Amino acid sequence: MHTTDPLRPLRQRALRHALEDGTADLVVAAFAVIVGGATQNRSLIALATVYLAILALASRFLRQQVADRRIGYAELPEDPPKALLLTTMAAGVLTLGIVALITFFNGPIWNLEHWPDWTPLVAGSIMAAGFLVTAYRAALPRYYVYAAASAGGAVFFWLYPFGPRINPSDRLTLLFFALAGLLLASGIAVLVRFVRTRPVLPAEGHDV
Repeated sequence: MHTTDPLRPLRQRALRHALEDGTADLVVAAFAVIVGGATQNRSLIALATVYLAILALASRFLRQQVADRRIGYAELPEDPPKALLLTTMAAGVLTLGIVALITFFNGPIWNLEHWPDWTPLVAGSIMAAGFLVTAYRAALPRYYVYAAASAGGAVFFWLYPFGPRINPSDRLTLLFFALAGLLLASGIAVLVRFVRTRPVLPAEGHDV
């Protein structure tokens, strides 16, 4: 007998509340640039963890200033923007961990001669999985687009013959930068539309 979760619509609505205004997309875009930079300068990985905490707080602040003032406050069972930030961090760190192991056992660590070309597949698959889960749980179609872009971008930056000027490390970096560009453009468009179509609520209607 098929049963449905009666609380799922409420959870879905709460998750949409955290993502509907587009500010989360902008925060994840900024972090994707940071993680992409860390793939070129591995010493920045530790700094990326600091930025993760800062951007998670920034996402909450932006939500309060944009979404809560227009569609009311919602108590969230979890923090979807933070989950996406963690997914982005995992995509970078796990991929670099694999590269570290491969290059360590084949010569100097981070040696580009032994850096595999397929690293965008690892990072892109992790990003795609995170976006797919978010899209399903929040019922926001644009996150399906992000998932498809992550998977498609992973294959593209793995296989495209860039030539000798683009090394295997650059392929991974370019994937993060490309996804950041997509998230930034989409996030701005969503935010502008949200602000234009959702007027600020009266003071007494902030908490719902």
